[in-house]
Amino acid sequence: MKIVRSVSERDCAAMPRPLDIIVPVYKNADLVRTCIGSLIEHLTEIADRRPRLLLINDSPGDEQVEELLAVYESAGAGHIVLRNSENIGFVRTVNRGLERALKDGHDALLVNSDTQTFPGTLAELLKAAVADPQIGFASPRSNNASICSLPHFANHPSLPDQAFMRWREISRTMPDYHFAPTAVGFYMFISHTVLANHGFLREDFGVGYEEENDLVMRAGKVGIRAVMVNRAFAYHAGSASFDLIGMDLAAHKHRNLKKLSLDHPEFLPLVRRYEQSAAFKAERLMSGLFKDPEGRTKVVFDLTGMGQHYNGTNEQVVAVLRSMARRQSHRIRLAGVATAESFRCHGLDQVQGLHREDPRAPGLHAIAVRLAQPFELQHINTLESLAPINLFAMLDTIAEDCGPLAVAAPLPELWNHVAHHANGLIFTSRFVERTFLNRHPPAPSVATWTHLLPTRLTSYSKPRAVSKRSHILVLGNHFEHKGSDVAARVIAAAFPETKIVALGKEAAQSSNLTVHRPGLLGPELIDQLFRDASIVVLPSHVEGFGFGFMHALAAGCPIVARRIAATEEILKSLDDVTGVFLFDNDTSLIRACTVALKTSVSSATDERGSSWDDWASGLTDFSLSLLERSDTFDTLVRRISAGELLRRAFRADELERRYVADDVAAEPSGPVSQAKAIDLTSLLKLDGRAFVEHAYATLLCRPVDEVGLKSYMEQLERGFHKIDLLEDLAGSTEGRLRDVKLQGLDQLISQRRRSRLPLYKRIFHK
Repeated sequence: MKIVRSVSERDCAAMPRPLDIIVPVYKNADLVRTCIGSLIEHLTEIADRRPRLLLINDSPGDEQVEELLAVYESAGAGHIVLRNSENIGFVRTVNRGLERALKDGHDALLVNSDTQTFPGTLAELLKAAVADPQIGFASPRSNNASICSLPHFANHPSLPDQAFMRWREISRTMPDYHFAPTAVGFYMFISHTVLANHGFLREDFGVGYEEENDLVMRAGKVGIRAVMVNRAFAYHAGSASFDLIGMDLAAHKHRNLKKLSLDHPEFLPLVRRYEQSAAFKAERLMSGLFKDPEGRTKVVFDLTGMGQHYNGTNEQVVAVLRSMARRQSHRIRLAGVATAESFRCHGLDQVQGLHREDPRAPGLHAIAVRLAQPFELQHINTLESLAPINLFAMLDTIAEDCGPLAVAAPLPELWNHVAHHANGLIFTSRFVERTFLNRHPPAPSVATWTHLLPTRLTSYSKPRAVSKRSHILVLGNHFEHKGSDVAARVIAAAFPETKIVALGKEAAQSSNLTVHRPGLLGPELIDQLFRDASIVVLPSHVEGFGFGFMHALAAGCPIVARRIAATEEILKSLDDVTGVFLFDNDTSLIRACTVALKTSVSSATDERGSSWDDWASGLTDFSLSLLERSDTFDTLVRRISAGELLRRAFRADELERRYVADDVAAEPSGPVSQAKAIDLTSLLKLDGRAFVEHAYATLLCRPVDEVGLKSYMEQLERGFHKIDLLEDLAGSTEGRLRDVKLQGLDQLISQRRRSRLPLYKRIFHK
């Protein structure tokens, strides 16, 4: 059957419903003047809603307030002033306005008198409120409005303009709105449908607190939703009226929360679930975008994997940080997350302009960089917790390509995650870029920066000295793909009268061959080995870049190198190269060594090469360019969501491995890595190191790291309670990201901190 509506019905359906802006007033004339003045200034944004102000005075006898309201009433702009003959409280005062809105068929906007409206607040709020037919409530973001606060931190700026600018910096890339478990009554849109079907605020909540949550929950039982409008902002002085009424506010809030929880048992679970959402966690991280007091972007490098040893990766990190600190300090506030020992080991404590962040409390930053691939889930977790913008340098794919290395870690899963959810990927050569992208095609939105590491010889210059030319130096390490052990034996057999010094798998001495384990050698000894070498041999089958090649060339040593892509890319950046001989197999290796031994030096013209300053400047430019992208928040939410799935998958794999191990073996013992997840009762029976190791295995599903072990052992020795340590571990950044629950722990923690309010009590207040 065809339904034909009347013309008046069609017109009413097309015309937006009028809006009543209800402002309950209780004293504080100066705040009221700011509030109403800012509303009137921006009413033109919503002129199509035919807005009218309902100003309700609940402070009879306050002459300043009455004089101010009389001015608005006589202005002839359609503002309505209602006066209570006696003080009846916030809830009953608001209900007077809601009753008027319902009677006249209007939507309502409840605005506290200690707020300030900014450009776009009203327009964006109402735009979001009508975006979905089931939206019945909408609140803007604020500096001080519990769940609507952006940033989340309580130490927000006190000045409205400062708060507005900070909100705008965070919200720039956020969606127009998102659904939330409730709205907040400091500045809350309420649709006419809600008023008509669910009534007003319940007056048994007294002077206020939780009454708006009760209304949202009542409407929510039939599918009416609340939204948080990210593109709207209202400043909130906070509890200004309540501070004047002389009551035990904390006790009142506690009673009202208890009443709300009894009537709506779904309220707190919905709130807790929201607090665990990717969007809520992302909002917290977005606060890292705030610049430091000098107006600089906060950039942090994850140095937790450096350790106290020397290799090409650490050499690169140190060189980049030194250059950035020296040349980029006007643009960035540079920091590195590292232990004090590691920082000192690499001389970073002497770098002016570089700040050390403790791994236990690294703070929030705008951009987090890891100049190395992630080899453990913890590497991804760490960067994710440091900043909203994450960059990874993928230096090579060797660990994924070489069988013994590939089987030791779940690199395909980790690197796929990075390829799809990092903000930026850094490649140190075209060869590395090609190999990585062949294995892990990135998401279309991931930005990449590819620049060959420096090939200026001065970037690798060594102290000059007269060379003894006493040995052939074979570079490598304990990994098979380096080829140094095999090459050293072949060369030693071919040149029995020549001393061969190799960096290989294990320290050893046999006839003319001496093998050193490179990780145990300091930089001074390495320099001496280069200076005294007659030739330098580089037998590696695959490299991401040739640090050994560049050091040998800078030292003027004749070079014998395997013909690999990384070496050829370096040679293409140089001119007039002499004293470099490439080989393809063991036979050609000996021929190349024979020729090289007759050569006195190597040399090259490096005018087309770059320096560490060039490379670090390019990295800085690339990193800062990511701040201008419009997808920062969306990328962050996707990364947090994907990270949680990755952590769950790793936990499941770990549990499966433990289950299998328990079936075939008894309780493992020995190294830290063998600590097992156990129940709370068994955990609390352990002491000292065993307690810390099993706490990590149980709550974080991983072995304890050196920093954590040292820190928690010190706390136990100082008399800290085990429950306090478990609470600290569960509440850490990694603990929150993993969201691992241990049955009974929450109850014990509550018993230890009865004097402290739970999170939801701290969050939900006006």
